[in-house]
Amino acid sequence: MNPQLVDLIIKRLSSLNEKIKEDNLLGENYQIGHSFFCPKGDDFSGLDENWYRSIIKTEIVPLLKEYWFDNPKKAEDAEKELLA
Repeated sequence: MNPQLVDLIIKRLSSLNEKIKEDNLLGENYQIGHSFFCPKGDDFSGLDENWYRSIIKTEIVPLLKEYWFDNPKKAEDAEKELLA
């Protein structure tokens, strides 16, 4: 896996998790974990930016929409930051 992509994932998820942690209705137990970004099996091929964007769009964004169902703008802003 590209080290720059690893750094990007760490930076963006750390920022998101800080927002989740500071949210009075969520908190630290709702933070996004590393398991979303673990490949299935031993195949590490294809772990590129398209793979990252796919995980964000299909797994993380739906979760954020559930977290912030009463504040869709917050979920949209988080999505934009993750995909920037």
